[in-house]
Amino acid sequence: MASTMLFALFLLSVLTFYPPSITAQVTDGSGNVVRNGGSFYIRPHIFSLGGGIRRIKTGNETSRLSVVQSPFETDPGLPLKITSPYRVQFIPEGPVFIDFVNDPLGVNSLEWKAVEVLSEGTLVKVGYQNSLKGSFIIERASSANTYKLLFCTLGGSLCGNVAIVNDEAGNRLLAVNQKTPFQFILTPLPSTSLLGLNEPLSMKTRA
Repeated sequence: MASTMLFALFLLSVLTFYPPSITAQVTDGSGNVVRNGGSFYIRPHIFSLGGGIRRIKTGNETSRLSVVQSPFETDPGLPLKITSPYRVQFIPEGPVFIDFVNDPLGVNSLEWKAVEVLSEGTLVKVGYQNSLKGSFIIERASSANTYKLLFCTLGGSLCGNVAIVNDEAGNRLLAVNQKTPFQFILTPLPSTSLLGLNEPLSMKTRA
């Protein structure tokens, strides 16, 4: 109960810091304002920097709990639902909830969480119970229609960029740190695109 109340207070403080009346609305790669709760691919803002966002198994994980960037430029990744806590039609810059769209392999929660991993720092995961209390924040990056994410802990005492880091296996992990943020564009999904996109894809890097 105390934990829930603390998170509610934190979210209220974030909402106050990003009032919707003065916050810019988020746009897709074509410049169209994106709908709150819509489904999108997250792709790097430069095509040659790899593909979209997926989830895979890393380390000792028994299911696909790690959020990663595909190394393949032609891979759009998996569809993601992005929701603002504001009761508005379109997404303003500020706090957001991000979830993979569906779960054919049985992970109960596909919402992105920041998780401290002993040897690797703070990583973006799904399905972990012991995650950091806080919120992901979407902000405009260096150019039009290009965005970045931050994660701020409960109370706002620590905020870090969501960046790409490589593990020993060559996976491109999404991590929270002070490095250069992963800059991306949003590509809306046509409704027919939601079928068949959660098939596992090899994350092996090219030789």
